[in-house]
Amino acid sequence: MKILETENLSFSFQPGKPVLQKVSFGMDDAQMLAVIGPNGSGKSTLIRILSGVLKPEAGKISIQQKPLLEFGKKNLARKIAVVPQQTQITFSYTVLEIVLMGRAPYLKRFQLEGKRDLEMARRALELTDCEELAGRSIDEISGGEKQRVILARALAQEPEILLLDEPTAHLDLHHQIGFMQLLIQLKTESKISILFTTHDLNLASIFADQILILDQGKVAGLGNPGQVLNPELLSRVYQIKLKLIPNLYPNRPYILPEI
Repeated sequence: MKILETENLSFSFQPGKPVLQKVSFGMDDAQMLAVIGPNGSGKSTLIRILSGVLKPEAGKISIQQKPLLEFGKKNLARKIAVVPQQTQITFSYTVLEIVLMGRAPYLKRFQLEGKRDLEMARRALELTDCEELAGRSIDEISGGEKQRVILARALAQEPEILLLDEPTAHLDLHHQIGFMQLLIQLKTESKISILFTTHDLNLASIFADQILILDQGKVAGLGNPGQVLNPELLSRVYQIKLKLIPNLYPNRPYILPEI
């Protein structure tokens, strides 16, 4: 049974200008799936649809074979957590306060956090190596630290599926690799299924179990890195000549432009 599955998913912001067209794929438990493709291929829109922010105009989305639209907001938030590209935080909350916001799906209106909520927030801080930041203001920490804090907030939701929209886009190489290694740890130890979008083809090749390639809103490729990362397909999708170099890791090629 797939934990997440889409069938012929389609969406448009304007009539006659489809952003996604008949997108179908599935995710297994504890699997990491990377979504790649050029700008405007529909990657971020896919995240917003899967998280329930946007409603598809056609097609189906199922979580453990139950239609997404049958989940209430709180129940959906217990299944799926999202780490967006950018997070606007207006007030100078502490890191712990921000992570505790992830417990909202488990609280009634005006209910204060209890012992278990604090335990889960602390656990999320521990998993993301943010324990020492707990009492600091979100305004006082670096961009890489903020990204880990937003991930901790998502983990505090206790999700089964984690959606991340270009999570390493603003991180340096050291923090990129550290962040992706953390995702591998979450997949392995906490059995969370992870879908992330990225422009970094090599990051997808190294870390993803499966790769979904979108091109003009359509599925151009779906499979493991060794299957879908071929120079002909990638050169056509990205409209630039690319070549593949064997990597230290089997079936995880390194992609370079032909100069």
